[in-house]
Parts: sequence; structure tokens; C-alpha cells
Amino acid sequence: MKVLVAFGTTEGQTKKIADHIANTARAAGNEVETYDCAGHLSGQDFGSFDAIIVAGSVHQKLHQNHVAAFAAAHRQQLDTVPSAFVSVSLSASFEDGKAEARDYVESFVQDTGWRPQNTHLAGGALRYTEYDYFKEHIVRHVVMDGRDLPVATQDYELTDWDALDKFMTAFLESASSRVS
Repeated sequence: MKVLVAFGTTEGQTKKIADHIANTARAAGNEVETYDCAGHLSGQDFGSFDAIIVAGSVHQKLHQNHVAAFAAAHRQQLDTVPSAFVSVSLSASFEDGKAEARDYVESFVQDTGWRPQNTHLAGGALRYTEYDYFKEHIVRHVVMDGRDLPVATQDYELTDWDALDKFMTAFLESASSRVS
């Protein structure tokens, strides 16, 4: 099966997740290509893929514009082949944030017109060592307010890799049975 992993990343965690997805799909015997949605969309033909996974991260309550543009531009194909959306956010990392993370996906659906056949909410990462003073304070006092993480002296990866692997295994098995 030929699989496309399209992604958008802001701080690098979604690229790391997309690479992990691609490696998981390759290990299952699939031919895989990755595509950074920040690339130029016109002239790209994604018609040869049997399955497509789109991964995008949430910042300020929205997924990246270029991920939304990719989904809107390729909605017909995304609806035709087995497809999945992996939404990466800090909200998805916490039980009390899951509803908010689902709301981000619903906003994405409304903005793009693409209703993913399969969706996975993945936790993102906190890159405190890369934040400037203002961003660190916004993250600590707004985004993480009331959530229990140690002081901002190190980075935190909040992605549940096991859950992502289970999602991908199920998706690839289902997609493979639909393609065969």
C-alpha cells in the first residue's frame, strides 16, 4: 500500500510524530512518502496514494493554515481513500483538556470541509528551553494554568507514543483491507 503522511509543524513535535507515523507504516510493509504542508500546493498530485494521514498541531486554538489549506484543497481525495487526521495539542495531553482538543478538530472540519474518517488526539510538547521570556510566561500561566508540571527549567514531551502506535496499527490494518 502506498501511504502519504502530510504534516504541518510549528515547534517540531508534529514533524517528529509524522516521522514516527511514517516509520510505523514502513515497518508494516508499506511504501511511504512524507510531505510538509508548508510546501507549495499547486501542481502536487497525490492521486497515487492508497491511504493518507494528515498531522497538524494546534497553536492559539487553531491548526496551521497550511494544513487546513492542504485538507481543503485535497478534500475529495481524502474522502475517497482511507484517511486519518492526527491533531497535536497540549490540551490532548490532559484528561481535562480532551473536550477542548476535540473542539479544535471540529473547528478544523468546519474550516476545511473534510471530515476525517479516523482521528487521533496526540499530546504535543513543551519546549521551555526554546521559548523567550514572554512565550514562557504565556505557556506557564495561561496554557498550563492549573496543570501539574514542574517548573519551566526543561522541555517536556507529552506525546503518548503507545496510543499513537495502537491508532496507526488499527488504521493501517483497516486501510489495507479496504485497498485489497
